[in-house]
Amino acid sequence: MALLGAQLVITLIMVSVIQKLSRYSFARWLLCSQGLYRYLYPDNSELKTLAGVPKDKPKGKKGGKGEPNGKPETFHIPRSLDIQLETAPVTALDVVHLRFYTEYLWIVDFSLYTAIVYVMSEIYTTIFPLKDEFNLSMVWCFLVVMFAFKILLSLTKQYFTSEESMGERSTCIVAFCVFLLIAMMVLIVDESNLEVGVDPAYDSFYENASKFLENQGLSSVGPASKLILKFSFAVWAAIIGTLFTFPGLRVARMHWDSLKYYGESRAAALLLHVNFSLPFVLALLWVRPVARRYLAGRVFSGMQRPL
Repeated sequence: MALLGAQLVITLIMVSVIQKLSRYSFARWLLCSQGLYRYLYPDNSELKTLAGVPKDKPKGKKGGKGEPNGKPETFHIPRSLDIQLETAPVTALDVVHLRFYTEYLWIVDFSLYTAIVYVMSEIYTTIFPLKDEFNLSMVWCFLVVMFAFKILLSLTKQYFTSEESMGERSTCIVAFCVFLLIAMMVLIVDESNLEVGVDPAYDSFYENASKFLENQGLSSVGPASKLILKFSFAVWAAIIGTLFTFPGLRVARMHWDSLKYYGESRAAALLLHVNFSLPFVLALLWVRPVARRYLAGRVFSGMQRPL
């Protein structure tokens, strides 16, 4: 109970910090203070000067500037016109109107506060180990996952509600079918090769559920078949994969663009490649011969126990 009270104190402190620092945003600083620039579009007079279009003299006071008689000004310029666009640093006023901007601020700031709470809780539990108590930092991590899932759902929903997103909608449907097939193939792999944990979890669930039904005087062969359970997991994995389809494509595009800008620096290129490959390395930890043999079973030279 003492540890639980300490975790509650840490949680209350972080809630107070979030309330006091609401005007300061790490996400806004990350977006608007890290060297991002936007291009300034030229006005009509500059375009006319570059294209050699004669300027019209204003007639009367009915229309606005550059709009005689209240009608928009129209003129033609060649496509091959060489225009040198000026740049300006991106400020908060330039991005505040963008869609999902408030969601971006919330998820990034809340993830930062969650990381701080998690580190503080882990340090405290290292000094004072848990004794039949729940680590409240897991609740914060769960909330981050739920908020991210909500944003991904809202983003994917736009592809199915807009009339101009037929291509994106078709891509999501194809991605769902592909991920469903991959998930079903993964779930039929033996547990000795791929450590998914479905079989032991189902056996434990089946045993406890059968005992509960017997104590209630009900006769049943089991709450659900393993095939239905695995198919439900496959559908859930396919939905998650579909939600990450376009964000994954965007990450790949950002990686490609970053390599073009920082390709000359070997250190920066190495860090970019490591950052891009970390999800694949994390997925390899599900392979039992890799994770169990080298991380939990093998004792390397100079060490007394496995990693």
